[in-house]
Amino acid sequence: MTPHPSRLHAALAVALTAAALTACSVEKSPFPGDNVDRDPAEVWAALMRLPDTDQARQQYQQLDTELRQALTAAIPKLTPWTPLGNGSRAACGARFPGVGNDGEQASLGDHGVTGNLPDADYEKALAVIGSVAQRYGFDPRPQRLHDAPGSHDAVFHNRTDEGAISFGTALNTSLGLDLGCRLFPAAKQRGTPSATP
Repeated sequence: MTPHPSRLHAALAVALTAAALTACSVEKSPFPGDNVDRDPAEVWAALMRLPDTDQARQQYQQLDTELRQALTAAIPKLTPWTPLGNGSRAACGARFPGVGNDGEQASLGDHGVTGNLPDADYEKALAVIGSVAQRYGFDPRPQRLHDAPGSHDAVFHNRTDEGAISFGTALNTSLGLDLGCRLFPAAKQRGTPSATP
């Protein structure tokens, strides 16, 4: 059975969008695609150019605070923000060969506001996040993961350090920030990988 033409057009549009996003990420990110086969020295050199874990955490915590303040100022319904966890830390993994125990990637604890955000306010919130996040190196326009009336999820990407800002609303509204792989201060000061991966 031949697929309906509109389905073929939709599939083609999704494929082209994915290709465009991949091309954009390869062009801007120091860690394009899957780095498993990448030269560890090249990965290390890219990480040396970024702030260390402590500096990055401080910068992203400042961004998190600015985002919540700007969202509340623009949309008074977005208050109070409640912490939804303590965040997490993990080894950089296979995408960063040669880093071993010299670095980590982390998520700050999410914050949430009770209740759904109306669709028009959600779009306004995305514009607010984009304008604040752009000052920190993020793309001003999000990648929309899910869009349905009353239920939305989007991610803003930082192409220089693989950081991410997640924002969504359904039963409740949440904001979360993820830091890409960073070297620990001691590893960055040392300037070379430790002997044991």
